[in-house]
Amino acid sequence: PPPPPALFFFTHTRAEEILSGLVGSEMCIRDSYHVRTWLLEKLEESDFPLRTGLHIEERVGMINFSVVGRNATIGERKLYVKHDKERNERNFIAELFNKEFVELVARPGGETGIDISPKGKDKSQIIYDFHQDDTLHFFGDRMDPQGNDYPLKKVIIDNDLGFAIQVNGWKDTWEMLDAYNVDRP
Repeated sequence: PPPPPALFFFTHTRAEEILSGLVGSEMCIRDSYHVRTWLLEKLEESDFPLRTGLHIEERVGMINFSVVGRNATIGERKLYVKHDKERNERNFIAELFNKEFVELVARPGGETGIDISPKGKDKSQIIYDFHQDDTLHFFGDRMDPQGNDYPLKKVIIDNDLGFAIQVNGWKDTWEMLDAYNVDRP
């Protein structure tokens, strides 16, 4: 395939709006306190012994929840990845969250997190920012149906809009992008 035209990120909703209970400006959902309390309960219930801090991170367009915490070192992250593979903890927490908060959606993202956003405000919404003739090249590490990259992959593939390329992390993505650049004049 030809080199990707650009890298992109979605920025259509603010994490603060998700936690404060607003989807757009009309529909009120549960308040910030309830979401945070629920997530902190799941943190306490986890049998993974290590906590590194920053377990709930507000990002543009979403909330990220991590049992090990965003402050984890590479080694600590690897320990959690092993734990999650054995226990399927993130999928389990995401399923419970989706039953409790029906106006939001939680999906495992990356190696250690769970991404939370309003329903319909996932990565697939970026599609509307491209011209119909653009060929998209999307790199994602969680393209399985439970993963946070799946909604965008599905839209791209189902509508023949380009390529959804499975990667195993940022280094894998970097190597693929670098290979594109080697072939360019």
